[in-house]
Parts: sequence; C-alpha cells; structure tokens
Amino acid sequence: MSRDHDLDPQLLRSFLAVADTLHFTTAAHMRGVSQSTISQHINRLEKILGRSLLERNTKDTRLTEDGQMLVPHAKQILAACEAAFDEFEPDFLSGHIRFGVSDDLVLSHLPEVLREFRTMYPSVHVSLVVGLSSELNNRLQSGELDVACTKRFLPSSEVFEGECVLWRERLRWLGARGFDLQEGMPVPLVAYEKESLNRRRTIEALNQAGLAWQLSFVSDHLSALIAGVRAGYGVFMQSALLIDDSIVPVEASELPPLPELEFLLVPGRSTRAVRALMRTLMENVSRVAPQGGEIPAALATPQRATA
Repeated sequence: MSRDHDLDPQLLRSFLAVADTLHFTTAAHMRGVSQSTISQHINRLEKILGRSLLERNTKDTRLTEDGQMLVPHAKQILAACEAAFDEFEPDFLSGHIRFGVSDDLVLSHLPEVLREFRTMYPSVHVSLVVGLSSELNNRLQSGELDVACTKRFLPSSEVFEGECVLWRERLRWLGARGFDLQEGMPVPLVAYEKESLNRRRTIEALNQAGLAWQLSFVSDHLSALIAGVRAGYGVFMQSALLIDDSIVPVEASELPPLPELEFLLVPGRSTRAVRALMRTLMENVSRVAPQGGEIPAALATPQRATA
C-alpha cells in the first residue's frame, strides 16, 4: 500500500455509496456525481490501498473481503471528520432548518420531540413542510428541504445518502371502531384522490387477493381521510401511528396481508443544526414510533450526544 497518499473523504463517501447499494448508477445518483466519477474514485482508492475492494461483472457488484474490512474504517473516518467540523464551529447553535415530514407523523408524538429540540436549541428555527413521501423526496433532491422524515415500502432498492432508518412496521387495515365489512360487497376504500404510492399499493393488495373494491371517500388531505374513516365510509391502509380510540385495526379474514414500511431520516445537507435535529429525533425514536414498530438496535438504547 502506498503511504504517499491520504484517504480522501470524497473517495470514502463514493466507496460507501457503492457498498450500500452495490450499484454504481444508484451510488452516483446518491452522491450527485456521474457514474464515471464514482468509478474513478473507486479505482483511485484501490490504487492507494493496493487492494481490490469490489468484484464487478456484467450482472452484479460485490464487496471483496478487503472491501468489507474497509467499510467500518471508512465510516469511522467520515464520522471523525464531521466531529472535527463540529468541534471548531461556534458553540452557539443557530440557523434555520426546512424539515419535511410525512403527514401521518404530524399526528404522532413528533411535536413533543420538536418541543424538546426547541428547548435545547432556541435559536434554531424550524419550518415544517408536510406532504407525501414522494413529494418530500423530490424537494430534498431539488434542495428545497434540509432534512426529511419520509417513508418507503419494502422491499426497496431506493437508498439515500446519509439515511437513518428509524423503524420498520407492517401496515394495517384501519377503520372506525365497530365498523364491519359487509359480506359479498366490494371493500369500501378511503383513499387519496390523486395518484400516490399508498393508494396504488392498497389497490394492488386487493386485486392480488381477488377482492372487489370501490372508492367510497377520497381526499388529498390525511385529516379528511381520517374524518371519512371515523364517519364509517370504509377502511384505509395506514401506519399504526393513526390508531386511537376511534380508529382501530380491522380484523377481517378476507382482507389480504399488507406490505412492510420503513420510516427514515434523510439529510438534504449536512449542517450542524441539521445534525443536531437528526440526533434529537434518533434519541427519541421510541417516543414517536408506534407500538410494534421495529426500532434498529443502534437506536433502541440511545445515548444523548452534544451538538
């Protein structure tokens, strides 16, 4: 291995992007560079280390044993770089964060966590942008958001640079307390009026089960959909975050099982204020996740970190 070169963090970021996705095109998209740039970074890193880090052919990409060994070191080096920047930034934390969240999270205990963040960092101002996950992802990519708490259906090949999975859960069929499906009748759906991944997956699940369905109540606002469910118009496929005294799981044997979902934090840019908000959310994920949500072990027993 050549000792005449240092391990450039940019090379390590490109390497970790490929290691996470095992796909050069996806890694390039994550890093916001061309695929040829990713290849150049990997080749340069392999030359510096004198080791082959990836096995590539026309079908797939795999980490070599040396590549697997490099992953934890690369993460430690990049974490140390971030810590160094934090150490030499001003102690007084201020700024403005454009924070995107999916609409169901607003109905969780997220506001309580944001209150704690405001108490800790009173000079950091937060603009909350609520929307569908697809909209939030687009706004992240265009630079309109600084960080977002969004969702993705599983399985998924979609990976975001710097993402942190908060929890995983299986979606539920939810309806008003006391609501019963009528035997032999189409399943009444409460759904988003415009095309969305949630609506598409709901209909796919029913079609694959061979069940007839009908749209009985539509709106583009989750608060209106909740009102429709409470009024007894039908059922919808949602996170357990929405379960309360009036909206409960519908236990009907004819309804098909639903896919799993991940809630994740995705940074659009890395500032000290954004990192502080992400840490606060990760440290308090157990307060936000619904009962039964699978929280990663690394977040299950959080330790408070300083800004």
